Amino acid sequence: MSDEVTNLRKELASLKGQLVAQRRELSRFRMLSSVFQSATQPIALVNANFQILTVNPAFSDLTKYSEDEAQYFPVNGLIAHHKRQELWPPVQTSLEQEGHWEGLLWNESKIGTVYRVQTHIQSLDTEDLNQAKYVFFFHDVTHQKETEEQLQHRSNYDLVTDLPNWNLFLNHFISALYVSGQEGTQTALLFIGLDGFKVINDTLGYTIGDKLLQEAAIRFEKTIPQNGTLARFSGDQFTAVLPNIKDEEDLAVIAHDILESLERPFEIEDEEIFISCSIGICTWPGDGDDVETLLRNADSAMHKAKDNGRNTFHFFTPDIDAKAQAQRAIEIDLRKAVKTFDEFHLVYQPIVDMNTGQMKSAEALIRWHSADRGLVSPDQFIPLAERNNLILPIGEWVLETACQEIMDWSQHAQSPFRVSINLSSRQFQEKNLPAIVQGVLDRTGFDPNQLTLEITETLMMEDLDAALKMLHELKTMGVRLSIDDFGTGYSSLNYLKSFPLDTLKVDRMFVRDVTTNPDDAAMVIAILTMAHSLGLEVVGEGVETLEQSHFLIEKGCLLGQGYYFSRPLRIEEFNQFAANREKLNSA
Repeated sequence: MSDEVTNLRKELASLKGQLVAQRRELSRFRMLSSVFQSATQPIALVNANFQILTVNPAFSDLTKYSEDEAQYFPVNGLIAHHKRQELWPPVQTSLEQEGHWEGLLWNESKIGTVYRVQTHIQSLDTEDLNQAKYVFFFHDVTHQKETEEQLQHRSNYDLVTDLPNWNLFLNHFISALYVSGQEGTQTALLFIGLDGFKVINDTLGYTIGDKLLQEAAIRFEKTIPQNGTLARFSGDQFTAVLPNIKDEEDLAVIAHDILESLERPFEIEDEEIFISCSIGICTWPGDGDDVETLLRNADSAMHKAKDNGRNTFHFFTPDIDAKAQAQRAIEIDLRKAVKTFDEFHLVYQPIVDMNTGQMKSAEALIRWHSADRGLVSPDQFIPLAERNNLILPIGEWVLETACQEIMDWSQHAQSPFRVSINLSSRQFQEKNLPAIVQGVLDRTGFDPNQLTLEITETLMMEDLDAALKMLHELKTMGVRLSIDDFGTGYSSLNYLKSFPLDTLKVDRMFVRDVTTNPDDAAMVIAILTMAHSLGLEVVGEGVETLEQSHFLIEKGCLLGQGYYFSRPLRIEEFNQFAANREKLNSA
């Protein structure tokens, strides 16, 4: 009898253990089910035939398919029809052979919206068609990809006309020269300058000026042969490269077509605008051995056309290289000026907190007042200085002068104050740049945390490894780092995360029309979202109106720089401006 009792107790203990295990399994199942249902990431469980068995609510939110509608739906049917044959086969092969896959898919929702999802798929240990064989995890990256594509487009195309910019044009030009060399044909370069555009800009405003550039670009494009490339060079100047040219007669016909395209007046905002252009033409081989020489000679020919009365074209000849001679004369004067720096001075444009009006920092800008030439535009002498390495002593002088002039004010300011200085491409390529900066800081005693060095986005992306190394060296010194003119180049979010940056400056081209152009507004919002996700301080450049300021504040950009707050000021005026701001904020 005692044996029977003992066995019964064992059976009862076993049943109790099984019951406890089942309860634990049920509890685990309920927990997993709760996690599955509440996960914010869309998830689908799929059987061995690649049919969906069940989905979570986040999946339904993304795809617009309910759980019932999704059940037994072929998972490859989620992929957009026009991408299915391209994308699905490698996914299926990878799953069947390796048991996992990760990558980007173009999916289509129930209502027809195409979106992009970063997808991770992992296999499970089962072949039962009623059980899940694969688990699909989706992450919607549509907005991120669209933003990166917009930025990439901006790196190759002009912001105003949407024509190829200099970067893309240069690639086309070099390619055309290479083909010409291989085939023994001629390639022509046209330099097109609008006549009197500055007067239109000054009298009718930049908005109408930009629209005129856009309309002129459309007309020019219609005259350029299909195998040619038209680009906006800068300002009111366009360039065109024409491969496989037979003779000058062909070029003359195209030039006449370009001139005639502007004969009809432009109707812009109730204004009837007449404008013409002047064209300089050079060819390779014959008019130069490299891109820089060809551009200079085509530009010289264009200025000859302007000298001949405008609204005409001129072929390059050696005797019209007047601009090159003029540049050489400026270079001689610039070299003399750099010896003493007596003709140079700095101006400072305040950067303010747009909510409080408090001045937070200022950007230092160089000016050259030549004894013989008067005020020389930075657009004239900075490119010359870049080409002839004069930018290195100029850059060091700017750095040291700014630190010296700002130090007195910053020591008495009620809150920390910084000065921003642009680094040119040539300076940034100088390996001993950190030593130069450290030398200036040591000599002036300027606090490195109050110094911001600005680098353009395009400059950073030219050589990622070198840029990353240089920025980290500068950062270890305690200086702050900023991307200038952001949005005009192309930076992947992954790359930006790698750089030790503090500040991002939104380019003035976006800010200018942010309250009237939905595309620019969307671009600014996307840039601000990206900057905030990286923890970067943001400055809006080129703020000229109260409306622009309010828009930026509303979207989370608190710092602004532009003529709405102040023009660039000489140090005496700047000190007075700063003192007035301090009194205003302390009152």
